[in-house]
Amino acid sequence: MLSTELRQESIVKRIEDIVSILMQEDPLFKEDLDYSEMVKLLVKLFEDNLNFDDFNGMSDEELKEHSSGILAIELLSKIGQDFTPAQMAAFEDAIKRK
Repeated sequence: MLSTELRQESIVKRIEDIVSILMQEDPLFKEDLDYSEMVKLLVKLFEDNLNFDDFNGMSDEELKEHSSGILAIELLSKIGQDFTPAQMAAFEDAIKRK
């Protein structure tokens, strides 16, 4: 049985690898998201929602898919962050028309 510290290191290393791959594959992730912050976020989310055995049993492809979805949501949350009030109004108007 692995110690808590070794489990933590294992989770962090695996997530670091996945985030690196995702940021290489999608330039928007690399441009607009902070690597370290995303690793910390994913570690917290996976630790809070999965036990170690479930996390460890997840294939790399499945982990990548879940992580990509989370990064996409984080990226979406940044839309409009730097908009002026006029830009935000135009953006909201465009959304309403769809």
